[in-house]
Amino acid sequence: MKKQNKKATPRRGKLGMDRKIFIVLFLAPTLIAFCTFYLYPLVTVFFTSFCKWDYTNITKPEFWDWDQLFNNYKYIFETYPYFWEALRNSTVWALLGVFFQIPVATLIALAFSRKVRGVKVIRNIYIIPCMISSAALGMIFLQLYSPLYGVVNPVISLFKPGYSENILLQKGTAFWAMTAAYIFFTGTTTLMILGNIMAVSEEVREAATLDGASGLKQDFYITLPMIKNTLKTVSILAATSGFLLYNEVFFLTRGAAGTYSISYVIRELAITSPRTQFGRANSVAFIQIIAGMLIILFVNLVYELPSLWKRMVGGSK
Repeated sequence: MKKQNKKATPRRGKLGMDRKIFIVLFLAPTLIAFCTFYLYPLVTVFFTSFCKWDYTNITKPEFWDWDQLFNNYKYIFETYPYFWEALRNSTVWALLGVFFQIPVATLIALAFSRKVRGVKVIRNIYIIPCMISSAALGMIFLQLYSPLYGVVNPVISLFKPGYSENILLQKGTAFWAMTAAYIFFTGTTTLMILGNIMAVSEEVREAATLDGASGLKQDFYITLPMIKNTLKTVSILAATSGFLLYNEVFFLTRGAAGTYSISYVIRELAITSPRTQFGRANSVAFIQIIAGMLIILFVNLVYELPSLWKRMVGGSK
């Protein structure tokens, strides 16, 4: 038996090595693509955020001297007039994605999961707006909000006679009008949640029904806990989508009336500005990356709070 084991060991080692080589070769194209199209740009954004890079040296960014290394960040934090406004707006849109858009999508998905006549047709109708690009939707809402021929001003006139202002140029109302242009379009998110709801075992539902849990109780105590990971994933997607909001800003307001976003600030610095301030734009982009990571941590913490609370309560008992 010992001789047989000794003879089998080299063969097993060779098979293990062959398997490792196969895994490396299999993953190599993905790793190369990741490094080329994601990692390299991220590293470039970080380093060039400490560079003087504008129209004077557009093909050759140069690092600032040590005593001026943080010039770009100092300009963004202290001089540039729209950064803090953009950061505040993007943060609010990210939070609305988590605490408004996802609950709405979840309720709609739960309604679509009911076995009632005509629900499949309603599902297909509901997904149609998500087949339209955000740019096209922005143009549609631009027409809806038009004070000349839009439908919003006549509705406002019912409560405020003679109203003829453009709500996209009114500070405060412009922010919420633009938010409404994207926040209710949850078709893709709803379908992702619905797919996981439909994947919940019927046996589990039947057992819950026998125990007296049906309707909303079954949704709250059975379905939602079982799709928690999906809800966490779509919450991260909704939060990052809100934080990166750009098309709606560009097509509806162009940053007017306090509606700047972080993505729009990057465009303004890098493209719209006659000085093509790439270094300063990349400093904002790096802040955006860090903020995105914090948003992901925040969403994970929100979903872990109930279990942490149970542990604390259980420990105190």
